[in-house]
This record gives sequence, C-alpha cells and structure tokens, in this order.
Amino acid sequence: MKEFLMLIREDANYGDLSMEEMQECVEKHIQWVNGLIEKDQFREANPLDAGGAYIRGKEKIVTDGPYIESKECISGYYILKASSLEDALNIAKTCPDLEYDRRTVEIREITQLEE
Repeated sequence: MKEFLMLIREDANYGDLSMEEMQECVEKHIQWVNGLIEKDQFREANPLDAGGAYIRGKEKIVTDGPYIESKECISGYYILKASSLEDALNIAKTCPDLEYDRRTVEIREITQLEE
C-alpha cells in the first residue's frame, strides 16, 4: 500500500462560514475519516494553523506567512493509503471540503526512501 499526501487548499481567510457551518464541516470530516479508517485508507490528518513564516534563499530572510502574497492557503493535510494515484484520487473525491466552491485538494504520492 502506498501513501499519498492530500493538501486542502482554500481561501486564506478560511471562507465565510458561520460557527454552525464550521461545526457541520468538522462533523462531516469526522464521519469521512471514520469511513476511511474502516477501509484502511487513512493514516493521519491535522489542520494547519493560520500563522506561520517563510525562510527564503541564501540570506535566510524570514517573512510572515504563509499567505502574505496569496489569497489561498493550505488549511490542513491528510495522509491516505491507496494502491495507486488513481485510487487516491477516488478517495480524495469523497472529501467533504469539495462541497464548498472555493476549496480544492491536491494529491501527491509520498516517496518512500530506502533505509
């Protein structure tokens, strides 16, 4: 079984959801993850804090971020287990975040390094 990183991208202000809508979104994610666990398709997931910083180049210049130049942010990640990219994409298509217009998910295979 391979592992795939799924990044959730959305508006940097995390959209215009009310507290009730945010709670509903969280509950949908919990149900979704429980289904993935039952199918052995889930390893881990976490939301990402809105704060952060960039370090750039040889000068090691630190700037606030990660959204200083963008209206989009990565709000969370999942590590999915699947046999292929196609299977990982099919899993990702069921992500509750895709029910919202300005959200996307990115899927990348995690390369396993030889020990």
